[in-house]
Amino acid sequence: MDVPMSATTRPPVRQLPPGRTARGRDRLRGLVTRRRVVSSLALSIAAALLVVGLQESQDGGVELRRSRPAAVLRVFPSEEAASLRQEPIGAQLADDFTGELEVDGRPIPLDQLERPEPISTDNAPAARGLAGLNQVSFTPGRGKDIEMLAPGSHTARLLFWRKVGETKANSVPYVWTFISS
Repeated sequence: MDVPMSATTRPPVRQLPPGRTARGRDRLRGLVTRRRVVSSLALSIAAALLVVGLQESQDGGVELRRSRPAAVLRVFPSEEAASLRQEPIGAQLADDFTGELEVDGRPIPLDQLERPEPISTDNAPAARGLAGLNQVSFTPGRGKDIEMLAPGSHTARLLFWRKVGETKANSVPYVWTFISS
């Protein structure tokens, strides 16, 4: 007996049209859930932020070499780094090089440059820096041409040349900036 449909009698919500089975629909319904969609979006955003963060990372804990010449092993303070106003400014050079410094366009007198003593046999420590390192540096202080660096950006210029066979006239400059606080 057919009962006519009225507003009060509707087919059940889960009833499918003829010819369609519930198996495919139920399988899809179990696969795509709100929780899985939200989790997927969160993981995608986290992965994108990780990629952007790695690309924006400047040094990741390792000093940047940029386009520094091979003879300049490291500079301190490093390029674009912040430093205290009384910290040494300088560079470590390859063994067969020597050099001089300028800070903010002011040449540092040779008697104010600090160079570690060569390694001696009596195990006496070097006056500044580590013995045996080929460093040239300058530390601002009383009685020196630069007593203290003002807060802000500063430019250091290293002139370097080979110890044997070259003179300062053959020097090559390397310039970097740092920020003192």
